[in-house]
Amino acid sequence: MRKRFPALFIILILIVSVFAGCSNQDVNGTSDADGKKDTLTIGIPEAPVYMDPQIQAAIGTYRITTQIFDRLVSLDNDMKLVPSLAESWDVENETTTVFHLRKGVKFHNREEMKADDVKFSLERTIAAPGVNYNYLIIKDIIIVDDYTIKIVTKQPFNALLYRLTLDAAAIISKKAATSDKDFNKHPVGAGPYKFVSWDLGGDVVLEAFPDYYKGEPKIKKLIFKNIPEAINRSIGIETGEIDLAYDLAITDIDKVKNDKNLKLVEVTSTTVNYLGFNTKKPIIDDVRVRKAIAYALNTQDIIDIVFNGVATPAHNTMLAPSLSGYTPDTITYDYNLDKAKSLLAEAGHQDGFKTTLWIPDTQVLKSAAEVVQGQLSKIGIDVEVKMMQSGTFYSDTGKGKHDMFLATKTSIDPDSMLRAIYHSDAFGLSGNRSFWATKEVDAMLDKASTTTDSDEATKLYAEVQKTVAGELPVIPIAVEHLNAGMKATVKGFDLYPGKTHYIYGTYFEK
Repeated sequence: MRKRFPALFIILILIVSVFAGCSNQDVNGTSDADGKKDTLTIGIPEAPVYMDPQIQAAIGTYRITTQIFDRLVSLDNDMKLVPSLAESWDVENETTTVFHLRKGVKFHNREEMKADDVKFSLERTIAAPGVNYNYLIIKDIIIVDDYTIKIVTKQPFNALLYRLTLDAAAIISKKAATSDKDFNKHPVGAGPYKFVSWDLGGDVVLEAFPDYYKGEPKIKKLIFKNIPEAINRSIGIETGEIDLAYDLAITDIDKVKNDKNLKLVEVTSTTVNYLGFNTKKPIIDDVRVRKAIAYALNTQDIIDIVFNGVATPAHNTMLAPSLSGYTPDTITYDYNLDKAKSLLAEAGHQDGFKTTLWIPDTQVLKSAAEVVQGQLSKIGIDVEVKMMQSGTFYSDTGKGKHDMFLATKTSIDPDSMLRAIYHSDAFGLSGNRSFWATKEVDAMLDKASTTTDSDEATKLYAEVQKTVAGELPVIPIAVEHLNAGMKATVKGFDLYPGKTHYIYGTYFEK
């Protein structure tokens, strides 16, 4: 009997396969009544940290939650402001904006969204230390009636609408959030997709919300699969295991372009890769040491090796070229090992020192860390790379446990980037993991965000960029170029420069 079992087992598998093929099932999901595939499986490079968008800012989280929750205002893929849960707004005065809410918008629990939910959501964001630095400017949120709400800022604030497009400003169901002690495991929003499951491996399942105010999505189910290795995401779309893959390796792009069954989309992001320093730690609290490291880094080599040359040099600023206020090369640190060694010696470390470099578990940052490790060894700095799960990385660096770290930061306007990286309000989980700030830089950032004179704001942002380039709490390295590979039958999908990418509007061509 044992000798016959394998043959019987194979026959059984073949029979099951035949029945599966005759059914309305797809190898990677289900199809609708017309035979059109209606499950989209997406390969993502990092697992979400939370399902609640108001705990901590992380791209891995927001790539999921932006499908579950909507905001009052949105940015489209051209980075233009468009109405969302607010159908319109009026500027009452320089500190007050009135938002007119859409009527009949349903949350996933079938409750209607009203002004009370908006007030609750934004006040919840303001109270959350992991995301609130962008919203501390808000003084009051006033309910006029069920469909009208006023947001009052402490001072004029020229970036308010942009702030409200961020995932941290998601509008959540007050009833769900107050009645469920673990809203993070049972999120309820008013977006196009509702939450189904989230397993320990990071995979997330969402399903279309039929009562979405813009219309039910054409794709009925989304499966986000956590696939950290870029090569495995490429293989996944080639084999059909996944339909869409974010952030393919640059070396795989031509292969995807040349495959008639696949296609590729690309865009320059607003995301900057950077090396950061915990300025509260000995040795790297010395600006001479940080400058020595800057001179020892060959950023073009990092771009060539890590991004295969397909990235934009950061030019010593955390602002991407597409953002207003971009002021490159105020102070430069051209590759110069002699200068680097001289500065180390001046700081009392002529023989170098040992340190640690923390990174989240993404392939890009792992590769970048290896290059940085090799480059710093040339000036006697012995770097131990510590890679960890993304949630642990963001939590522990937010608590200041690290020495150096590699990370990315995405922004949509100059204030959201510079405030997160350099303002004292953003210390820790909110983004300023270097724990560096000065009263002067704080004041310049505050003034730039409140002035109604765009020329004055530009000058202030330029001065901030010059000041921090001289102090180097972080070293900007490169602006990422985004890409996504997919089956040729996937239509309607495009990349959002802010990296979170909207799935709504995507469909399969039969």
